[in-house]
Order: sequence, then structure tokens, then C-alpha cells
Amino acid sequence: MADDLIYILGDQADEPKKPFSPQPVPAKDQDDVLGILKSAVTRRASDIHFQVGRPPIFRIDGVLSPFTQAKPVTNTFMAHCVDLLLTADQKKSLFENLQLDCSIALPNFTHRFRVNFFFQLNSLSAAFRINPTTPPTMEQLGLPSFIQALASLPNGLVLIAGSTGSGKSTTLAAIVDHINKTKNTHIVTLSDPIEYIHKGKQSVLSQREIGIDASSFANALRVVLREDPNVIVVEEIRDLETIAMALTAAETGNLVFATLHTNDAVQAITRIIDVFPPQQQSQIKTQLAMTLQAVVSQQLVRKKDGTGRMAIFETMLVTTPIRNLIRDNQVVQIYNVIATNRAQGMVLMKDALSGLITPEEAEACSHDTEFFRSNPHNWRRPGA
Repeated sequence: MADDLIYILGDQADEPKKPFSPQPVPAKDQDDVLGILKSAVTRRASDIHFQVGRPPIFRIDGVLSPFTQAKPVTNTFMAHCVDLLLTADQKKSLFENLQLDCSIALPNFTHRFRVNFFFQLNSLSAAFRINPTTPPTMEQLGLPSFIQALASLPNGLVLIAGSTGSGKSTTLAAIVDHINKTKNTHIVTLSDPIEYIHKGKQSVLSQREIGIDASSFANALRVVLREDPNVIVVEEIRDLETIAMALTAAETGNLVFATLHTNDAVQAITRIIDVFPPQQQSQIKTQLAMTLQAVVSQQLVRKKDGTGRMAIFETMLVTTPIRNLIRDNQVVQIYNVIATNRAQGMVLMKDALSGLITPEEAEACSHDTEFFRSNPHNWRRPGA
């Protein structure tokens, strides 16, 4: 532990720099930390930001708002957060690596917290993501029937795409919950960190957290086929090795769900292919065309009536024409296939946005902004 190099600055400008030294947290300071977390849950915040010198910031319905009932965050407050919430090993990792991802469950809380501690401007900061302890159901999230059908696939690869904070992990948790309730199967989830805890129902669940139960996604996937899985959930595929192993797992008869940071379904395919060097891309296109079953891309957008946010989905079922386009390196033509196959449940993002939110919001959220600029009335569905 690099206590001599990593320190938290004193709260007074003229106070000398001091090495970080974990100390027991006084009861009053525990109440301050836990009280802010409880207030965020009560206000239905999705995230909390702690930065020294500013009050805690809550993200509510996508909007960042200061929690003015609390005092500005101090270095002492952040030290208390670390001492109260982290284990000794986690503290050691934080001050050696200058950052830490972890998940936290607290007594008497109905929610868990996914936390990232990091240093900025020579002070410790943190971002908390708030998740219910009980996984959401598909009905609670209002997921379309297209997504429910994906849970019944026998094998192959399903990608859930979207930007950070778009709700991919929540959608994935609802899919796992549905499989858990309806199928007799073994589900292995790989998470960094674990956000939702699933209790076995009809299925057997093995939840592995990267950094605790496995050293990396790639290493966990390397041995997962020896664990007798039927369904494998990879909460984020980030690199060539992880993608290659996920494809191999899908090829061997497993149903694999994974999330990916892309803006739409077609970009998800392109991202996977482009990760590989040119000499391997022909093989990967063939492999992807054989294993990919569907891509769902999602966004969280504000409702027209201002009552909160809702998830909007672009959906793509991989049909024979789409498989051929992937093999033939004509991926951009997939947009046309999606647009002309609504009867199969396929929907482009621009069409999914239409009629549900304001035209200004739709234009801001859509990746086809020209559609809304040149067709100002197309955002309205008949009768909307």
C-alpha cells in the first residue's frame, strides 16, 4: 500500500498534506454518509456524485441536481466513505491503483450500489450507481415482447447495445430473471462488478465477479465451458480475447448474452469485426454470421409529460439476409433490412422514438438527425 505516495489533502488550504490512514468512522459521520445514500434512494436518483468542495450531486431522470440539504463534500467525508464502505483489500487496491470499481450492499437498504472511486484534482471522488436489490421483471420495465422471446432462444449470441447509463445492465438483469423463473438451466453471469443478486428459482445461478471470483472476463470465459453452463451472461465485452471467447461459447451450443457500448444495432456488428486485425476479419464475419441471433440497442429518454424517463429499443433479429450481409461485408445494408421487417419485430431507433417524446428530444437522441429535420411531422405516429 503506497501510503507514502497517496494521500488525501487536508480540508483547510494551509493544512499540510497527510498520508491516508484508515481510522474507525465515528457514528455521526456514518450517519452523514448513510443519510445521503438513503436520501438518494428516496428521491429515486439513479446516480450520486461526490466531489470535494461541492454538495453531493444526484442524477434524477437524467438531470444532475445538487443535494443542498447536505454540506459540501470534504476530504474527511471521502475518507469516511472509504473506511465505512470498503474492505481492507479494496482500500489497498484503491490507493495502489488510484481507482476502484466495486459493488456494495448495506444493511437495511433496499438497494445496492455500484461504486467507482477515483482521484481527480488531487482529491478522492466517487460515482455511485443505485440498483434495487431485487432484479426487475420484464413487465416492470415494459420490455417489448421481442426481448422476452430472446430468453427462449436455444443458443447463439445476443447483444444488448447502448451508451453508458442507458440501462443495459438492467435489461440484462430482467432477461436473466425471466430465464431463472421459466427454464431449468444453469446460468453463469460474469460481472464487473455484480449489480443485481439473483436467487435460484427454476434455474441454477453462478454469479462471478471480476476481480473477486475471476481475474478477468477473458480468464473467466476461458474456463466457463467446464462449468456445465446453458446460458452465459457477459456484462461487457471489451476486447478481442473476450469477444473471441464469447463467440466460441455461442458456437458450442450455449446461449450467450453480452453488452456492448455502441449507438445502434449495426454499429455493434461493426465494432466486433473491427476489433480484430484485418487478416482475421474474414473468419470473424463468418463466425459472427453463424452465431449472432439478435441485437437490441437502447436509450433512456425523457417522456413528453415530464414524469420521468423511459427506455426506447432498436431491435434486430438476425435473419438469413442479415447473415449474408455480414459475410459479404455489406453491414451498412442491414439498416434497410431492419426498416422493411417490422412484422418480425425489427425496429430502427428513429422509428422507435417517433411519437413517444418531443420532436426536439427525438432529434437529440436519434443518430439519424436528418430524418427529423427534413420530416418534422414524422415523429408523430397516427393518432398521437
